[in-house]
Amino acid sequence: MNHSILDGTAADTFPSCGPARPAGGPTRVGDCMSHPGIAVTSGTDFATVTAVLGASRRGIVPVVSPDGTVIGVVTVSDLLTAYAEEDPQQELLARDLMAAPAVTVTEATPLSDALALLTREGLHHLPVVDAEGRLVGLLTSHDLLDALRREDEAIRSEALALALTPGSGVVPGSLHVRCERGLVSVTGRTRTRRDAAALCLRLAQLDGLTALTDHLTWDLDDTGPVPTV
Repeated sequence: MNHSILDGTAADTFPSCGPARPAGGPTRVGDCMSHPGIAVTSGTDFATVTAVLGASRRGIVPVVSPDGTVIGVVTVSDLLTAYAEEDPQQELLARDLMAAPAVTVTEATPLSDALALLTREGLHHLPVVDAEGRLVGLLTSHDLLDALRREDEAIRSEALALALTPGSGVVPGSLHVRCERGLVSVTGRTRTRRDAAALCLRLAQLDGLTALTDHLTWDLDDTGPVPTV
C-alpha cells in the first residue's frame, strides 16, 4: 500500500507494512486501520489542505516531514478556526494550522488501548506510525467501531462453540449467548449443575472477554453431599 504526501507542488509515496495479528491474540490497531492515508507536508498551502480534508472525508490529515515522520495533524475544526480568525491576506501553511505533537499509535497497539486514548484525548482519529514515527495508516472512529463489533462477534462465536461441544451437557435449544463490549452473557439449561459450572470455567478463559454473566439452570443438582446408606 502507498500513502500520498501532498505538499502543494508534487506527490510522493512511502510504503506501508504491518504485522499480522497474533493467532488467538487481542485485536490490534494494525488489524483494522485504514489504508492508504493521505498526508501533507508542513509547507502545504491552506487551499491544498482544505481540498485534501474535503476529499478524504475523514476530518483529519496528518502533517509529515519529507521522510514520512508524523509531526502534527490538521483537523476540520482547525481550518474553520482559521477561516474565522485569521487575516485573509495572510498566507497560511499546514505548519500554521497543525496541532503538534500529534497523538499517535502503532500497528501493535491493542485496540482497547487505542479506544482509551481516543476517549481520554477527545479525538476521533489517530495517525498510525511505525517504530520510527513514520505514517503507515489512520485509525478512524468508524474503523474502531467496526473492529470492536467484529471482535464481539468472534468472542460470541467461540463461546457458542464451547457451549455446544459434545459432552458439555448443554441442551442446545435452550442456549442463548450474547457479547457486547467483551461482556459475555449466557442463558440456557444444562444436564447437571456441575456441567453449568464447568461451562462457566471454560468461558472465563476466552481471549478478549471482559466479564461473564450466566443465567444457567440445570435438570439435576449433583453438587450436594453423597447420601449414605
